[in-house]
Amino acid sequence: MLERWKIREIVKLALSEDLPFGDITSEILIPPELYGRAFFIAKENLVICGKPVVEEVFNVIDPDIKITWQVEEGTEVEAQTKLGFVEGNIKNILKGERVALNFFQHLCGIATYTRQIVQKLTPYCTILLDTRKTLPGLKILQKYAVKIGGGKNHRFSLSDGILIKDNHIKALGGIKEVIKKLNNLPHYLKVEIEVKSLEELRTILNSQAPIDIILLDNFPPDKLKEAIKMIKSVKPNIKIEASGGIKFENIEEVAKTGIDYISSGTLTHSVKAVDISLKIETIYNY
Repeated sequence: MLERWKIREIVKLALSEDLPFGDITSEILIPPELYGRAFFIAKENLVICGKPVVEEVFNVIDPDIKITWQVEEGTEVEAQTKLGFVEGNIKNILKGERVALNFFQHLCGIATYTRQIVQKLTPYCTILLDTRKTLPGLKILQKYAVKIGGGKNHRFSLSDGILIKDNHIKALGGIKEVIKKLNNLPHYLKVEIEVKSLEELRTILNSQAPIDIILLDNFPPDKLKEAIKMIKSVKPNIKIEASGGIKFENIEEVAKTGIDYISSGTLTHSVKAVDISLKIETIYNY
């Protein structure tokens, strides 16, 4: 997923935001001959994610800056762990510090939260999926972080598959009209449809529409169990996904119903960044 040219596009935009006319403070205070080494340190337990992005930030600013990592991507580390070292021109290290940390903290935050949920789902056969509820411009990085955390990616874009949601159904005048349209689809396209009630579900199950996945949206656990039972009794090969109102606190209850997939927008759209710092360790003149 993380091809270097894609990372570079995102990094360049972030740096142009933060350095429109350079780093005035460092230009005034820091002599150009000052070099040194700094280290990244975790201030809390976290999952490492985003090393290639951090590397690209400093590479764009100064290709001579060297980064030496002490940890691998995807590993869990404890608070106060030194994650890696950045060595080179101090002025240029300071130019990239905040942008690098912004990416690093955010992506580690997604991977850490995803890992926590995946661990809760381990006793079950439920797969955790992300959504398209991502921050504009950061989708590829956020979905990468979900994978590093152990989750799976749902559609990356609207071009990746057919997912019929409530507004599609509303626009066409109801579920029966949607079913008519589905009967004309090419056989090689996978189809997922969202339902919001047992009544809608019955209509789908009584049809011959070529549906591969049914998304049960905002179903409470008792209704979820009833819906799953209905689906399995009529079309046992259809995969079932749940979404809406699913949080860290209740996700295990949802998994216990036997659901195949749980999708959650909270993995990407509102996850809390973890705390990582960059601290200068040594200084020398070059």
